[in-house]
Amino acid sequence: MSALSTRCIKAAFLYLACGIGLGIWFTVDRAIGALLRPLHAELNLWGWATLLIYGMAYHMLPRFAGHMPRWPRLAAAQSWLAITSVALVAAGWIAVLSALPVAQLVLVAGGTLQVVAAALFGLLIGDLLIRKP
Repeated sequence: MSALSTRCIKAAFLYLACGIGLGIWFTVDRAIGALLRPLHAELNLWGWATLLIYGMAYHMLPRFAGHMPRWPRLAAAQSWLAITSVALVAAGWIAVLSALPVAQLVLVAGGTLQVVAAALFGLLIGDLLIRKP
C-alpha cells in the first residue's frame, strides 16, 4: 500500500478513535453530548468516513485504471490538506464552545479547506479514471 493511502487510512482511524471517545463520553454525560455533537459528527464523517474513502480510493482505483495518478505530489498535498482541515474544523468547534473570538474564522477556514480537498480529490480521481492507460 502506498504512503498516500496509508497516511489517509491511519488518520481516519485516529479520527475514529477520537469520535468513539466522544461517543463514550456522551453516554456518561448527556449534557456534554448536546454541546459536542457537531465535533462528534465532524470526527466521524469527515475524519473517519471521508479519509477512509480517500485512502481506499488511492489504493484501489489506480489498480482498476491500470496506471497511477498523473500528479502524485498534488495527491499527497490533497491528503495532507484533508487531514489538516478536519483538525482545523475540530479546533473551530472547540473554539466555539470556549467562546473564542476566532472560532467562526477557524470553522470557515477549515470547512473551506475541506471543500478544496474534496475538489482536488475529484479532479485527481476523475483524471485517473478518464485517462487511458
